Amino acid sequence: MSAKARSALGLGRGLEALIPTGPLLQEQSRELPLDDGVSVGVVMLIEVNKIRPNPYQPRQDFDPKALEELARSIKERGLIQPITVRRADNGFELIAGERRVRACLEAGLERIPAYVLDVERDIELLELALIENVQRENLNPIEVARGYQRLIEECHLTQEEVALKVGKDRTTVANFLRLLRLPEPIQNALRQRQLTMGHARAMLALPTEELQMAVFRETITKSLSVRQTETLVKEIELGRIRLSPTGQLERVTKRGQSPEPSRPQGTLQTTLKEIEEHLRQLFSTQVHLHTNAHGQGRIEIEFYSFEELERLLELFATLEKIHRLPPR
Repeated sequence: MSAKARSALGLGRGLEALIPTGPLLQEQSRELPLDDGVSVGVVMLIEVNKIRPNPYQPRQDFDPKALEELARSIKERGLIQPITVRRADNGFELIAGERRVRACLEAGLERIPAYVLDVERDIELLELALIENVQRENLNPIEVARGYQRLIEECHLTQEEVALKVGKDRTTVANFLRLLRLPEPIQNALRQRQLTMGHARAMLALPTEELQMAVFRETITKSLSVRQTETLVKEIELGRIRLSPTGQLERVTKRGQSPEPSRPQGTLQTTLKEIEEHLRQLFSTQVHLHTNAHGQGRIEIEFYSFEELERLLELFATLEKIHRLPPR
């Protein structure tokens, strides 16, 4: 990569520091030059069918519904943020923007704006792709952790160097990497956003996989908040709760009394789970219900891009209109 391109990247700013976006790009897109076969370091219109996937793509999950929403938005408004590519034999190799390319194909676009970078070595391609991906807010924690791990193992960077390149502190990078020590079922729950980083950090404090899995099952079964999970882990550390021979958590009681197993909350919890699932289907995204013993709580609705936020706001507006309709 040229020195000029390296300097343009900056520290912790990612590829967006290189690329014009928003209304300015939309206005300029009609005047963008067509690919001349040689230029680098500029934004130009390139043919979608000449773009090859990035062999080092760190992202693993592409939500079909989110892709459909993005394709619809691109068809109406065009591609607001260009993809990033490098020149390859008879075409281009993608550096960043596979989700956008897929959506453009679905929207039927033949040419799209792309920033053509001067990247010669594969190791530079891998590093750019990883940095761009781990800086996106809609990645799940395991994807971020594996991105950091690949930067260390395949690009031969230290934790400090990774932190500098992605604009995080070293502790944050280290905390993500620790997630990869958790048992696979817990990592899968993080991928599917059934758990948060807070839940995972609490489980990491436990010394064995058996205890981590017992707390994981308890957290999922009872929909424990991060604070409740932390309290449960503390009780285990203090010896007030232990692992039974059957792998269940049980409270340690006084001598002569039977241990009291930790039980699910029963019918109420089942009802709340059904409500949560209904809301997930209604909004087509992850929804979490958090309640306390007094019947108070909150509803969290997740979105992973501005396009998805716009879709949710339109849905809320539609629901509000329906609510205001006079009864028949």
